[in-house]
Amino acid sequence: MGSYCTLTLNGYEIDQAQSYINKFWSCLFNEDDKRNGSVPWDVYYTKPITDNDQVPTYEYVASAETMKLRLEILGYTLDKVKSEYVKRLNNAVYMKRKSIEESWEPYKDKDEKHLRRLSIGGFEYWLHLIKYIFDSKINIYRNEQAEQDEIYRFILEYNDYDEDLYLGYPNIGIGYFLRGALEVVDPSAELILDITSLVDSGYYEADEGVCVSTAQAQIDSTLEFQKIIILTEGSSDSSILSKALKLLYPKVESYFSFLDFDSYKAEGGAAMLEKTVKSFAAAGINNKIIALFDYDAAGVAATARLKKRKLPDNIRVVTLPPIDIATNYPTKGPQGKTNENVNGRACSIEMYLGVDILTDASGQLAPVEWRSLEPQINTYQGEVSVKAELQKKFQQKTSITTRKGSIQPEHDWSGLRLVFESIFKASSTMGNSTTS
Repeated sequence: MGSYCTLTLNGYEIDQAQSYINKFWSCLFNEDDKRNGSVPWDVYYTKPITDNDQVPTYEYVASAETMKLRLEILGYTLDKVKSEYVKRLNNAVYMKRKSIEESWEPYKDKDEKHLRRLSIGGFEYWLHLIKYIFDSKINIYRNEQAEQDEIYRFILEYNDYDEDLYLGYPNIGIGYFLRGALEVVDPSAELILDITSLVDSGYYEADEGVCVSTAQAQIDSTLEFQKIIILTEGSSDSSILSKALKLLYPKVESYFSFLDFDSYKAEGGAAMLEKTVKSFAAAGINNKIIALFDYDAAGVAATARLKKRKLPDNIRVVTLPPIDIATNYPTKGPQGKTNENVNGRACSIEMYLGVDILTDASGQLAPVEWRSLEPQINTYQGEVSVKAELQKKFQQKTSITTRKGSIQPEHDWSGLRLVFESIFKASSTMGNSTTS
Protein backbone atom coordinates (compact mmCIF):
# COMPACT_ATOMS: atom_id res chain seq x y z
CA MET A 1 0.00 0.00 0.00
CA GLY A 2 2.92 2.33 0.50
CA SER A 3 3.55 5.00 3.12
CA TYR A 4 2.11 8.49 3.23
CA CYS A 5 3.17 11.96 4.22
CA THR A 6 0.59 14.52 5.28
CA LEU A 7 0.15 18.28 5.18
CA THR A 8 -1.83 19.59 8.14
CA LEU A 9 -2.91 23.11 9.06
CA ASN A 10 -3.64 23.72 12.74
CA GLY A 11 -4.07 19.98 13.20
CA TYR A 12 -6.41 19.46 10.22
CA GLU A 13 -5.15 17.28 7.37
CA ILE A 14 -5.57 19.19 4.12
CA ASP A 15 -3.55 16.96 1.79
CA GLN A 16 -1.46 13.80 1.59
CA ALA A 17 0.95 12.13 -0.82
CA GLN A 18 2.13 8.55 -1.19
CA SER A 19 5.80 7.51 -1.03
CA TYR A 20 7.29 10.93 -1.87
CA ILE A 21 6.45 14.51 -0.94
CA ASN A 22 4.70 16.85 -3.34
CA LYS A 23 7.24 19.11 -5.11
CA PHE A 24 5.08 22.16 -4.53
CA TRP A 25 5.05 21.52 -0.78
CA SER A 26 8.82 21.23 -0.73
CA CYS A 27 9.15 24.73 -2.18
CA LEU A 28 7.14 26.20 0.70
CA PHE A 29 9.50 24.86 3.36
CA ASN A 30 13.25 25.09 3.89
CA GLU A 31 15.64 23.03 5.94
CA ASP A 32 15.53 25.49 8.84
CA ASP A 33 11.88 24.46 9.26
CA LYS A 34 12.81 20.86 10.10
CA ARG A 35 11.70 19.65 13.50
CA ASN A 36 12.48 16.22 14.92
CA GLY A 37 10.85 14.83 18.03
CA SER A 38 9.08 11.81 19.40
CA VAL A 39 5.51 10.69 20.13
CA PRO A 40 3.82 7.58 21.54
CA TRP A 41 4.01 4.68 19.08
CA ASP A 42 0.23 4.39 18.66
CA VAL A 43 0.07 7.80 16.91
CA TYR A 44 1.52 6.13 13.80
CA TYR A 45 1.49 2.36 14.32
CA THR A 46 -0.76 -0.48 15.45
CA LYS A 47 1.98 -2.09 17.52
CA PRO A 48 5.27 -0.94 19.08
CA ILE A 49 8.26 -0.82 16.73
CA THR A 50 10.87 0.06 19.37
CA ASP A 51 11.73 -1.10 22.85
CA ASN A 52 10.15 1.96 24.43
CA ASP A 53 6.82 3.73 24.10
CA GLN A 54 8.18 6.52 21.87
CA VAL A 55 8.93 6.68 18.15
CA PRO A 56 10.92 9.44 16.40
CA THR A 57 9.10 11.97 14.24
CA TYR A 58 10.32 13.97 11.22
CA GLU A 59 8.48 17.13 10.27
CA TYR A 60 8.81 20.47 8.51
CA VAL A 61 6.96 23.21 10.39
CA ALA A 62 6.15 26.86 9.64
CA SER A 63 3.72 29.23 11.31
CA ALA A 64 0.66 30.53 9.47
CA GLU A 65 2.18 34.03 9.61
CA THR A 66 5.37 32.82 7.91
CA MET A 67 3.49 30.83 5.28
CA LYS A 68 1.29 33.80 4.42
CA LEU A 69 4.38 35.89 3.69
CA ARG A 70 5.99 33.13 1.61
CA LEU A 71 2.85 32.64 -0.47
CA GLU A 72 2.39 36.39 -0.96
CA ILE A 73 5.98 36.67 -2.22
CA LEU A 74 5.25 33.85 -4.67
CA GLY A 75 2.26 35.78 -6.02
CA TYR A 76 -0.55 34.10 -4.10
CA THR A 77 -1.98 37.36 -2.80
CA LEU A 78 -5.23 37.44 -0.87
CA ASP A 79 -6.81 39.72 -3.48
CA LYS A 80 -5.92 37.23 -6.22
CA VAL A 81 -7.23 34.29 -4.16
CA LYS A 82 -10.56 36.13 -3.69
CA SER A 83 -10.95 37.09 -7.35
CA GLU A 84 -10.11 33.56 -8.58
CA TYR A 85 -12.67 32.11 -6.20
CA VAL A 86 -15.46 34.35 -7.51
CA LYS A 87 -14.56 33.93 -11.18
CA ARG A 88 -14.21 30.16 -11.10
CA LEU A 89 -17.25 29.49 -8.89
CA ASN A 90 -19.38 31.51 -11.29
CA ASN A 91 -18.00 29.43 -14.13
CA ALA A 92 -18.67 26.20 -12.22
CA VAL A 93 -22.32 27.19 -11.76
CA TYR A 94 -22.61 27.97 -15.46
CA MET A 95 -21.02 24.67 -16.51
CA LYS A 96 -23.21 22.65 -14.13
CA ARG A 97 -26.37 24.37 -15.32
CA LYS A 98 -25.38 23.66 -18.90
CA SER A 99 -24.74 20.00 -18.03
CA ILE A 100 -28.16 19.69 -16.40
CA GLU A 101 -29.89 21.18 -19.42
CA GLU A 102 -28.18 18.67 -21.70
CA SER A 103 -28.83 15.62 -19.51
CA TRP A 104 -31.09 16.16 -16.51
CA GLU A 105 -30.30 14.04 -13.46
CA PRO A 106 -31.49 14.77 -9.88
CA TYR A 107 -28.03 14.59 -8.27
CA LYS A 108 -26.67 17.10 -10.76
CA ASP A 109 -29.48 19.50 -9.85
CA LYS A 110 -28.52 19.20 -6.17
CA ASP A 111 -24.86 19.85 -7.04
CA GLU A 112 -25.87 22.96 -8.94
CA LYS A 113 -27.82 24.19 -5.90
CA HIS A 114 -24.75 23.84 -3.66
CA LEU A 115 -22.44 25.43 -6.23
CA ARG A 116 -24.82 28.35 -6.54
CA ARG A 117 -24.92 28.69 -2.76
CA LEU A 118 -21.12 28.88 -2.62
CA SER A 119 -21.04 31.34 -5.48
CA ILE A 120 -23.69 33.64 -4.01
CA GLY A 121 -22.12 33.49 -0.55
CA GLY A 122 -18.76 34.53 -1.97
CA PHE A 123 -15.28 34.17 -0.52
CA GLU A 124 -16.22 35.30 3.00
CA TYR A 125 -18.91 32.62 3.17
CA TRP A 126 -16.37 29.99 2.10
CA LEU A 127 -14.04 31.19 4.88
CA HIS A 128 -16.88 30.75 7.36
CA LEU A 129 -17.47 27.17 6.18
CA ILE A 130 -13.80 26.18 6.10
CA LYS A 131 -13.24 27.63 9.58
CA TYR A 132 -16.01 25.44 10.96
CA ILE A 133 -14.55 22.38 9.20
CA PHE A 134 -11.10 23.07 10.66
CA ASP A 135 -12.32 23.89 14.16
CA SER A 136 -14.69 20.89 14.32
CA LYS A 137 -12.22 18.54 12.61
CA ILE A 138 -14.94 17.15 10.33
CA ASN A 139 -13.83 15.22 7.25
CA ILE A 140 -15.18 12.82 4.65
CA TYR A 141 -15.25 10.03 7.25
CA ARG A 142 -16.60 12.16 10.08
CA ASN A 143 -19.11 14.72 8.89
CA GLU A 144 -22.01 14.68 11.31
CA GLN A 145 -22.64 18.32 10.46
CA ALA A 146 -23.87 17.14 7.06
CA GLU A 147 -27.00 15.89 8.79
CA GLN A 148 -27.81 19.50 9.64
CA ASP A 149 -26.44 21.23 6.56
CA GLU A 150 -25.63 19.38 3.35
CA ILE A 151 -23.20 22.08 2.23
CA TYR A 152 -20.49 20.52 4.42
CA ARG A 153 -20.94 17.06 2.87
CA PHE A 154 -20.85 18.68 -0.55
CA ILE A 155 -17.59 20.50 0.22
CA LEU A 156 -15.97 17.33 1.56
CA GLU A 157 -17.14 14.96 -1.20
CA TYR A 158 -17.71 16.94 -4.41
CA ASN A 159 -15.51 15.91 -7.32
CA ASP A 160 -16.74 16.91 -10.74
CA TYR A 161 -14.89 16.32 -13.99
CA ASP A 162 -15.69 19.76 -15.38
CA GLU A 163 -14.92 21.84 -12.30
CA ASP A 164 -13.12 20.26 -9.33
CA LEU A 165 -13.46 21.83 -5.93
CA TYR A 166 -10.88 21.30 -3.22
CA LEU A 167 -12.68 21.63 0.13
CA GLY A 168 -15.00 24.10 -1.54
CA TYR A 169 -12.30 26.14 -3.29
CA PRO A 170 -11.80 25.84 -7.09
CA ASN A 171 -9.08 23.25 -7.62
CA ILE A 172 -6.54 25.39 -9.46
CA GLY A 173 -3.59 24.55 -7.24
CA ILE A 174 -3.16 24.10 -3.53
CA GLY A 175 -1.30 27.42 -3.30
CA TYR A 176 -4.56 29.31 -3.80
CA PHE A 177 -6.51 27.12 -1.38
CA LEU A 178 -3.78 27.30 1.25
CA ARG A 179 -3.44 31.09 1.11
CA GLY A 180 -7.19 31.40 1.60
CA ALA A 181 -7.35 28.82 4.39
CA LEU A 182 -4.59 30.61 6.31
CA GLU A 183 -7.06 33.45 6.91
CA VAL A 184 -9.13 31.35 9.33
CA VAL A 185 -6.36 30.19 11.67
CA ASP A 186 -4.33 32.02 14.28
CA PRO A 187 -1.02 33.50 13.00
CA SER A 188 0.85 31.18 15.35
CA ALA A 189 -0.95 28.07 14.07
CA GLU A 190 1.37 25.58 12.36
CA LEU A 191 1.46 24.19 8.86
CA ILE A 192 3.17 20.81 9.23
CA LEU A 193 4.59 18.53 6.57
CA ASP A 194 4.91 15.19 8.36
CA ILE A 195 7.30 12.75 6.64
CA THR A 196 7.71 10.39 9.58
CA SER A 197 6.19 7.37 7.81
CA LEU A 198 8.29 7.96 4.69
CA VAL A 199 11.51 8.05 6.69
CA ASP A 200 10.49 4.96 8.65
CA SER A 201 9.75 3.13 5.37
CA GLY A 202 13.12 4.02 3.88
CA TYR A 203 12.00 6.49 1.20
CA TYR A 204 14.15 9.15 2.85
CA GLU A 205 17.05 9.10 5.29
CA ALA A 206 16.53 10.54 8.76
CA ASP A 207 19.17 13.25 8.21
CA GLU A 208 18.35 13.94 4.56
CA GLY A 209 17.58 17.47 3.35
CA VAL A 210 14.28 16.28 1.92
CA CYS A 211 12.68 19.62 1.04
CA VAL A 212 15.78 21.23 -0.45
CA SER A 213 16.56 18.22 -2.66
CA THR A 214 12.94 17.74 -3.76
CA ALA A 215 12.41 21.43 -4.41
CA GLN A 216 15.40 21.79 -6.73
CA ALA A 217 13.73 20.02 -9.63
CA GLN A 218 10.68 22.26 -9.29
CA ILE A 219 12.83 25.36 -9.00
CA ASP A 220 14.85 24.43 -12.09
CA SER A 221 11.74 23.88 -14.22
CA THR A 222 9.27 26.43 -12.79
CA LEU A 223 9.83 30.18 -12.88
CA GLU A 224 7.40 30.56 -9.96
CA PHE A 225 9.89 29.16 -7.45
CA GLN A 226 13.17 30.53 -8.77
CA LYS A 227 14.91 33.00 -6.51
CA ILE A 228 13.97 36.64 -7.01
CA ILE A 229 17.08 38.60 -7.98
CA ILE A 230 17.34 42.04 -6.42
CA LEU A 231 19.44 44.55 -8.33
CA THR A 232 20.58 47.65 -6.45
CA GLU A 233 22.66 50.70 -7.26
CA GLY A 234 25.79 49.41 -5.56
CA SER A 235 27.59 46.84 -3.45
CA SER A 236 26.86 48.60 -0.14
CA ASP A 237 23.12 48.54 -0.87
CA SER A 238 23.19 44.81 -1.64
CA SER A 239 25.31 44.04 1.42
CA ILE A 240 23.08 46.02 3.77
CA LEU A 241 19.85 44.53 2.44
CA SER A 242 21.23 40.99 2.42
CA LYS A 243 22.28 41.21 6.07
CA ALA A 244 19.05 42.91 7.12
CA LEU A 245 16.92 40.29 5.34
CA LYS A 246 18.68 37.51 7.21
CA LEU A 247 18.06 39.22 10.55
CA LEU A 248 14.56 40.59 10.02
CA TYR A 249 12.96 37.95 7.78
CA PRO A 250 15.03 34.76 8.05
CA LYS A 251 12.04 32.61 7.07
CA VAL A 252 11.98 34.08 3.53
CA GLU A 253 15.69 34.77 3.04
CA SER A 254 16.00 31.79 0.67
CA TYR A 255 13.49 33.35 -1.75
CA PHE A 256 15.88 36.17 -2.74
CA SER A 257 19.39 36.71 -4.02
CA PHE A 258 21.41 39.90 -4.54
CA LEU A 259 23.74 40.76 -7.39
CA ASP A 260 27.32 40.19 -6.26
CA PHE A 261 28.99 43.46 -7.30
CA ASP A 262 32.38 42.58 -5.86
CA SER A 263 32.76 39.23 -7.65
CA TYR A 264 31.68 40.60 -11.02
CA LYS A 265 33.37 44.01 -10.66
CA ALA A 266 30.04 45.60 -11.54
CA GLU A 267 29.75 49.36 -11.63
CA GLY A 268 27.27 51.12 -9.37
CA GLY A 269 24.91 54.07 -9.61
CA ALA A 270 21.43 54.73 -10.98
CA ALA A 271 22.65 55.07 -14.57
CA MET A 272 24.37 51.68 -14.49
CA LEU A 273 21.38 49.99 -12.87
CA GLU A 274 19.13 51.46 -15.54
CA LYS A 275 21.47 50.10 -18.21
CA THR A 276 21.50 46.67 -16.55
CA VAL A 277 17.70 46.49 -16.50
CA LYS A 278 17.56 47.35 -20.21
CA SER A 279 20.18 44.71 -20.97
CA PHE A 280 18.37 42.00 -19.01
CA ALA A 281 15.08 42.86 -20.69
CA ALA A 282 16.65 42.79 -24.16
CA ALA A 283 18.39 39.47 -23.46
CA GLY A 284 15.12 37.80 -22.45
CA ILE A 285 16.32 36.84 -18.95
CA ASN A 286 13.55 34.70 -17.43
CA ASN A 287 14.36 35.09 -13.72
CA LYS A 288 12.17 37.27 -11.56
CA ILE A 289 14.04 40.55 -11.11
CA ILE A 290 13.43 43.59 -8.91
CA ALA A 291 15.49 46.65 -9.74
CA LEU A 292 15.64 48.78 -6.59
CA PHE A 293 16.69 52.39 -7.13
CA ASP A 294 17.48 54.98 -4.47
CA TYR A 295 14.64 57.38 -3.76
CA ASP A 296 16.65 60.37 -4.88
CA ALA A 297 16.52 62.61 -7.94
CA ALA A 298 18.67 60.29 -10.07
CA GLY A 299 16.70 57.19 -9.03
CA VAL A 300 13.31 58.82 -9.66
CA ALA A 301 14.44 60.00 -13.11
CA ALA A 302 15.79 56.55 -14.03
CA THR A 303 12.64 54.71 -12.95
CA ALA A 304 10.50 57.22 -14.88
CA ARG A 305 12.45 56.45 -18.06
CA LEU A 306 12.26 52.69 -17.54
CA LYS A 307 8.52 52.73 -16.85
CA LYS A 308 7.96 54.31 -20.26
CA ARG A 309 9.35 51.10 -21.76
CA LYS A 310 7.39 47.86 -22.07
CA LEU A 311 9.41 45.70 -19.71
CA PRO A 312 8.81 41.93 -19.42
CA ASP A 313 6.40 40.80 -16.70
CA ASN A 314 9.23 39.19 -14.73
CA ILE A 315 10.95 42.56 -14.14
CA ARG A 316 9.79 45.13 -11.62
CA VAL A 317 11.31 48.59 -11.26
CA VAL A 318 10.84 50.34 -7.90
CA THR A 319 12.45 52.99 -5.76
CA LEU A 320 13.11 52.91 -2.05
CA PRO A 321 9.83 53.95 -0.37
CA PRO A 322 9.03 57.37 1.10
CA ILE A 323 10.05 57.54 4.75
CA ASP A 324 8.77 59.83 7.51
CA ILE A 325 12.17 60.90 8.81
CA ALA A 326 12.97 62.42 5.40
CA THR A 327 9.98 64.78 5.39
CA ASN A 328 11.76 67.33 7.58
CA TYR A 329 15.46 66.52 7.34
CA PRO A 330 18.52 68.75 7.88
CA THR A 331 20.32 69.75 4.69
CA LYS A 332 23.18 72.01 3.72
CA GLY A 333 24.13 73.61 0.43
CA PRO A 334 24.66 76.94 -1.32
CA GLN A 335 21.57 78.34 0.41
CA GLY A 336 22.90 77.42 3.84
CA LYS A 337 21.46 74.99 6.38
CA THR A 338 17.74 74.21 6.12
CA ASN A 339 15.30 71.45 6.99
CA GLU A 340 13.52 70.08 3.93
CA ASN A 341 11.53 67.14 2.59
CA VAL A 342 14.23 65.05 0.90
CA ASN A 343 11.98 62.16 -0.19
CA GLY A 344 12.55 61.67 -3.90
CA ARG A 345 15.62 63.91 -3.74
CA ALA A 346 18.24 62.39 -1.41
CA CYS A 347 17.08 59.05 0.03
CA SER A 348 19.78 56.45 -0.43
CA ILE A 349 19.82 53.22 1.61
CA GLU A 350 21.57 55.01 4.50
CA MET A 351 18.38 56.97 5.16
CA TYR A 352 16.70 53.68 6.11
CA LEU A 353 19.29 52.32 8.53
CA GLY A 354 17.52 53.72 11.58
CA VAL A 355 17.49 56.87 13.69
CA ASP A 356 20.11 55.25 15.93
CA ILE A 357 22.49 55.11 12.95
CA LEU A 358 21.70 58.52 11.47
CA THR A 359 22.10 60.35 14.79
CA ASP A 360 25.55 61.26 16.10
CA ALA A 361 26.74 61.45 19.71
CA SER A 362 25.41 65.00 20.07
CA GLY A 363 21.94 63.96 18.88
CA GLN A 364 22.25 65.55 15.43
CA LEU A 365 21.17 63.79 12.23
CA ALA A 366 23.81 63.36 9.53
CA PRO A 367 22.82 66.12 7.09
CA VAL A 368 22.04 65.79 3.41
CA GLU A 369 24.43 67.68 1.14
CA TRP A 370 23.03 69.00 -2.13
CA ARG A 371 24.86 68.09 -5.32
CA SER A 372 23.83 68.71 -8.94
CA LEU A 373 20.50 69.40 -10.64
CA GLU A 374 18.68 66.43 -12.23
CA PRO A 375 17.33 68.10 -15.39
CA GLN A 376 14.66 65.52 -16.29
CA ILE A 377 12.67 66.19 -13.13
CA ASN A 378 14.14 69.62 -12.37
CA THR A 379 15.19 68.57 -8.87
CA TYR A 380 18.48 68.80 -7.06
CA GLN A 381 20.20 65.53 -6.21
CA GLY A 382 21.25 65.20 -2.57
CA GLU A 383 23.29 62.73 -0.59
CA VAL A 384 23.53 61.88 3.10
CA SER A 385 26.93 62.91 4.40
CA VAL A 386 29.43 60.61 6.15
CA LYS A 387 28.07 57.50 4.38
CA ALA A 388 31.09 55.39 5.27
CA GLU A 389 30.66 56.21 8.94
CA LEU A 390 26.95 55.34 8.83
CA GLN A 391 27.66 52.03 7.13
CA LYS A 392 30.26 51.18 9.76
CA LYS A 393 27.76 51.87 12.54
CA PHE A 394 25.26 49.63 10.79
CA GLN A 395 27.81 46.82 10.61
CA GLN A 396 28.27 47.15 14.37
CA LYS A 397 24.50 46.97 14.86
CA THR A 398 24.18 43.80 12.79
CA SER A 399 27.09 42.22 14.66
CA ILE A 400 25.41 42.94 18.01
CA THR A 401 22.11 41.51 16.74
CA THR A 402 23.79 38.37 15.43
CA ARG A 403 25.77 37.85 18.63
CA LYS A 404 22.75 38.28 20.89
CA GLY A 405 20.49 36.24 18.60
CA SER A 406 17.60 38.69 18.43
CA ILE A 407 16.61 42.23 17.47
CA GLN A 408 17.55 44.60 20.29
CA PRO A 409 14.90 47.06 21.57
CA GLU A 410 17.29 50.03 21.40
CA HIS A 411 17.86 49.50 17.66
CA ASP A 412 15.62 51.08 15.03
CA TRP A 413 14.85 48.76 12.09
CA SER A 414 11.65 50.48 10.95
CA GLY A 415 13.22 51.98 7.82
CA LEU A 416 14.58 48.67 6.54
CA ARG A 417 11.29 46.93 7.35
CA LEU A 418 9.63 49.55 5.15
CA VAL A 419 12.06 48.72 2.35
CA PHE A 420 11.32 45.00 2.58
CA GLU A 421 7.57 45.60 2.63
CA SER A 422 8.07 47.38 -0.69
CA ILE A 423 10.17 44.50 -2.05
CA PHE A 424 7.64 41.87 -0.93
CA LYS A 425 4.81 43.84 -2.54
CA ALA A 426 6.70 44.03 -5.84
CA SER A 427 7.42 40.29 -5.62
CA SER A 428 3.75 39.46 -5.16
CA THR A 429 2.78 41.14 -8.45
CA MET A 430 4.91 38.88 -10.63
CA GLY A 431 2.25 36.22 -11.05
CA ASN A 432 2.20 32.52 -10.30
CA SER A 433 1.20 29.19 -11.76
CA THR A 434 -2.29 27.73 -11.44
CA THR A 435 -1.11 24.17 -11.90
CA SER A 436 0.59 23.51 -8.55
